[in-house]
Amino acid sequence: MFSWQAYSIGKAEEVVKKIEIPLPEPQENEARIKILATVLGLPDKMMLEGTYLITKTLPISFGQEVVGIVDKAGPGYPFKEGDRVIGITGYHMGLGGLAEYCISPGDSTVLAPSTLSDAEAASFLGSFHVAYVGLVNRAAIKSGETLLVLGGAGRTGSAAIQLGKALGATVIATARAKEQEEFCRSQGADYVINPAEQGFDEAIAKFTEGQGINVIYDTVGGDVYTNAVNSITLGGRVVLIGFASGSWGHPDPLHILSKGYSVTGALHLVRSEEERTESIHVLNNLLETGKIQPPPTSAYAFEHAPEALASLRERQSELVVVKGT
Repeated sequence: MFSWQAYSIGKAEEVVKKIEIPLPEPQENEARIKILATVLGLPDKMMLEGTYLITKTLPISFGQEVVGIVDKAGPGYPFKEGDRVIGITGYHMGLGGLAEYCISPGDSTVLAPSTLSDAEAASFLGSFHVAYVGLVNRAAIKSGETLLVLGGAGRTGSAAIQLGKALGATVIATARAKEQEEFCRSQGADYVINPAEQGFDEAIAKFTEGQGINVIYDTVGGDVYTNAVNSITLGGRVVLIGFASGSWGHPDPLHILSKGYSVTGALHLVRSEEERTESIHVLNNLLETGKIQPPPTSAYAFEHAPEALASLRERQSELVVVKGT
């Protein structure tokens, strides 16, 4: 089968090549997926730059999440051959989604909602399911609370804005460019802060009339995390999601003790079966009623994968999706 990979870091148009690799065979609780579409994003960009904190192995295999058809199911895999599913890939083993086929584990897979196109479904697991785990299962957000989304223009950040609004929260988002600010507002944000232009403390105190933030959804980390937690309320919750800044947020135990808040993390891979079942039901219902919807996407043909990866250097908001062969 064909797969787009890079054997060195650098610009996508210079280092990403289409190579032929053996067709993979699924093991216990795995399936071989015929890929319909894969979403590309910040992790792929960071891998090309050599700054991705989770893995820096070569060759680089792109596309952590796909929608596709179950081509061959291994023993114990929960879905049948022919099902359209969304799942994560074995990108860290050279079997990412920017290929004709990938291997995907069953415990990270859900059936693709029939209401979503392939391009829309490709990013649904790592956006809305992650947001659901963070806001509902971990932070237990309540209607009427104030949510701060750090990195609101990102894939899971924009999903958190939409989901927060659907759950009755007032949503503040951060964005670092005018286009990103407008995108956050289009996703439902009530207020947008540009950290490069406004101080967190003053802006949040003014907007919340001194009440502060109940829940922080952090996709950025670094100094943005440090600044944001100064405005959290007594009994507030911080959900660690990602490190778009290049470094994780660093919780300070003394600060946590002195302000009485909690810090947790969220992954759609780390949840109980009950949480997983509930999230599928609730999110599908929100989709059907129009209370959430996938953000705009830019879709590229499989043969134009290097262009899709190169576009990540400048893209502000729209998701990048590469269609299967």
